[in-house]
Amino acid sequence: MKKLGRPTRCDSADTRGRLLIEARRSFAIEGFDATTNKSLAKAAGITTAAIYHYFPSKVELYVAVFSDVQQMVCDTIQKSVDQELEITKNISSMIDALAELTVREPAVVSFVLSVSAEAHRHPELMQAILPTGGRIGRILLQIATEAVERGEVNDEISAQSLEDMLMVVLAGLARFNMVYRDAKRTAALINAMKILMAGAAFKVSVDA
Repeated sequence: MKKLGRPTRCDSADTRGRLLIEARRSFAIEGFDATTNKSLAKAAGITTAAIYHYFPSKVELYVAVFSDVQQMVCDTIQKSVDQELEITKNISSMIDALAELTVREPAVVSFVLSVSAEAHRHPELMQAILPTGGRIGRILLQIATEAVERGEVNDEISAQSLEDMLMVVLAGLARFNMVYRDAKRTAALINAMKILMAGAAFKVSVDA
């Protein structure tokens, strides 16, 4: 018979992971105020008291979800780009990868889109997430800077402006996908976005 006691490292990591997934969904759909330890504990299959073993407060749980979601998005972006390819191909690949993420993990997108509003409603959240924020923007800025340095970007567009544009495009795509939930329409939009950016913003090499 298995002895009761403190959870093993493996069990602890598994429980923490389930709790983050349920918290992500709840924060995204129900909101910070409506998310309760009782509902999270029931969804994760643990006791309410056990949550405090992993996260002493709801703010710390929110920050953990925020950090986990940022890591997921950053990993998706980094795996989709190749330094050997020019910026138009990397953006195309990045958009495809993030669009797939919105389908595979809809709560991730909902959470990302809700962060700004929640942080402004709750100053304690704003203060807590600031030290860990900005990772997605820094990755995009690095990609943009390298593209500018290689001479692939229109001379009137700075690396910072390109990063800002990418953030707006990706956020807009995520919101569109969440609102319409139409795979065919989203695919058509993605294709149009690729054509627009490649033709209007970048110096595209002409294949022989």
